[in-house]
Amino acid sequence: MKVLMIFLLFLFLGALFIISNGNLHLRDKNEFVKFSGAYYSWLSGLFTNAKQLTGYIAKSEWLPDKNNSLQS
Repeated sequence: MKVLMIFLLFLFLGALFIISNGNLHLRDKNEFVKFSGAYYSWLSGLFTNAKQLTGYIAKSEWLPDKNNSLQS
C-alpha cells in the first residue's frame, strides 16, 4: 500500500511540475490539452526509460567468474 501511495505521489508531483513549468491554467481548454500532451509524453518517456533500465539490468552478468578466486 505504501509503494502505491509513493507511486501516486510521484505521478502527482510530476503533473505539478509540468503545470508550474509551463505556467498552465487547467481551466482553459487549450492549456489543458497542452498539459495532457506534455503529461502523456512524460509518462511515455518514464516507461521507456524504465524498460531500457530493466533490459540492461537483466542482461548484466551478476555472478563472478567461476574459480577466479581459486586460481593463484
